[in-house]
Amino acid sequence: RYHSDHRVGDSVYRIYQDSAQVTAVIGTITQAAQLLNTYVIGIVFLAALDPILGTMAASVVVLAVLWGRWYSPRMRERSLAAREANSDFTSRVQESFAAVRIVKAYGAGESEQERLVQDSLNAFDASYRVRTLMAIVGIVTFTLAAAALLGAQFLMAIWAQGTREVFAAVLVGLVGLSFVKWNLAAYNWAQDQLGASSESVRSLVTLWAQAQDMAMGLDRVFDILDIEPDVENDPDAIPMPPLKREIRFSHVGFAYEPGRPVLRDVSFAVQPGTVTAIVGPTGSGKSSLMSLLSRLFDPDSGSISIDGNDLSKLDVDSLRRNVSVALQENVLFGMSVRDNIRYVVPNASDDEVRRAAHVACVDEYIAGLPEGLDTVLSDRGGKLSTGQRQRLSIARAVVKDAPILILDEPTAALDAHTEHRLLERLTGWGAGRAIFLITHRISTIRQADRVLYLDRGRIVENGSHDDLMRVEDGRYRNLVETEARLTRSNEADDSGSLLQPEGRE
Repeated sequence: RYHSDHRVGDSVYRIYQDSAQVTAVIGTITQAAQLLNTYVIGIVFLAALDPILGTMAASVVVLAVLWGRWYSPRMRERSLAAREANSDFTSRVQESFAAVRIVKAYGAGESEQERLVQDSLNAFDASYRVRTLMAIVGIVTFTLAAAALLGAQFLMAIWAQGTREVFAAVLVGLVGLSFVKWNLAAYNWAQDQLGASSESVRSLVTLWAQAQDMAMGLDRVFDILDIEPDVENDPDAIPMPPLKREIRFSHVGFAYEPGRPVLRDVSFAVQPGTVTAIVGPTGSGKSSLMSLLSRLFDPDSGSISIDGNDLSKLDVDSLRRNVSVALQENVLFGMSVRDNIRYVVPNASDDEVRRAAHVACVDEYIAGLPEGLDTVLSDRGGKLSTGQRQRLSIARAVVKDAPILILDEPTAALDAHTEHRLLERLTGWGAGRAIFLITHRISTIRQADRVLYLDRGRIVENGSHDDLMRVEDGRYRNLVETEARLTRSNEADDSGSLLQPEGRE
């Protein structure tokens, strides 16, 4: 749920930039300890010369603490705003690069640049406000320390002209100093100690101001680290046994947000060796239904079981090793074709990779590449067509050799001939496996053994293609007939445009 509600760039900034504060804290604590040690020693020696000097040096800390109480909350507020602004800018950059083709296709380069510039200015302004406050903190601290230092120097100058004795003459003698009365040597030595103490306080105040910024960075990192997984293993979880009988959904209900259910009272059973098509309007809960099967989420009500074993009682990693998914997004990585296909099975042999490519009907394309399986793809497979990316994603799902296969719109970008070959090979490969197809294409649905029609989170129709086509005024039948009418209408329009004489509209 976290990743659904947050921008990718925000997570990147938190992990890359904010997490750097973890190591910075160690250095800051070490430096602060050294400064504090120097300051305390200086106070002790100044008090040995004269308690008044020790009191004046200590008063700088009191003033710094009072000053810190004013600026600390303001520093945290500005620092958090700066980190959020920089996080937004990172997100904008990431989104702009990811959507560069869309930006260029729509001629939206200037507007996108304006948004980028605006986010950049917001980030700069927020960072500038932090640095401004940091500078003010340094100036005020310097002024306070300088006032105390000047007052102490004035007193020491008076004492050095008289016959005033130092307060702890014995202690002064023990540390190897040669004066027991105030003179020029005592004045110079005390001035050095005052300067060092004053510098230590100023440095401590600066570190404290920086610590407020670090605290906000760490807080943002811990926001991620403290997130509890949506799905956790039961203490008595068992490995998933081999799929033999059925996958069963019983009265399943689910919602991403309270009061807005996505799935309502969903019940059905699927046997291995069958292909199940999940059909329905956009937003009816098809993808959410399959997310529950791989336990990306747990149902709010009802249960899902495999051969009688409730999914909540199965080890999550074991379950997911037995579920293979090809998503609608067709995500590819900037690595070789071979490594993309065997991404989830790094030790898969070349023969297994080629068999998976054959099932996904992408073997001929790979054979035509300059370096075959060793060809390195660009980031997200940018130079490939949507259909090629789609088939590589299917090959990656197939090479996992899992007993449960989920394909989200597997043929949306394929031509009819390739679609037919792919489904034919998948059906042959899927013997003994449970295959789920989330799709809108009737030609794909016809290949399924069973069709589940979802509407508003409920299964309103369940059966084979032929069975559902016999239902009068059925939802599925209406979908098929509507698509058939649209297809005939488009074909008629195409034929009319071909027969139309030149020069006439």
